[in-house]
Amino acid sequence: MAVLSDNDVGLFVTTGRFTKDAHDEDRSQERRKITLIDRERLVELWIDYMDRLSEDARQLLPLKPIYFLAPP
Repeated sequence: MAVLSDNDVGLFVTTGRFTKDAHDEDRSQERRKITLIDRERLVELWIDYMDRLSEDARQLLPLKPIYFLAPP
């Protein structure tokens, strides 16, 4: 947060989870736009946009879809 100036945009990514304090700080910002991305959101974004990436980029986080039948 210390490196963001007014009207800056910050993207914070973790492979863990953000604390309540981190979410509170995010919501309290009026002049800075902050986006918090935890591991669940990171995987969602990766799956949503994976088909738009080059093969080399996809190999950075190789995921394979698994299909299964759900009961009716």
